[in-house]
Amino acid sequence: MKEQLFTVSIRHIKTSEEIKLEVWAKNVDEATHGLRGVINYNTQYRWIGSGPVHDDHGKVITREIPA
Repeated sequence: MKEQLFTVSIRHIKTSEEIKLEVWAKNVDEATHGLRGVINYNTQYRWIGSGPVHDDHGKVITREIPA
């Protein structure tokens, strides 16, 4: 099984500071929802966007994980 490297971007509500987190996950939904304790209606951060990380050749970065 493989995981992909994703970037999940969040913004602090009051300061507008943007933070980009890199997360290993099976898909973009897992990468984003894995941070639900940090980004939800009850926190100081809001989700901006999520997407896969690409290498210098445009390929999505992946890694094998044990089954």
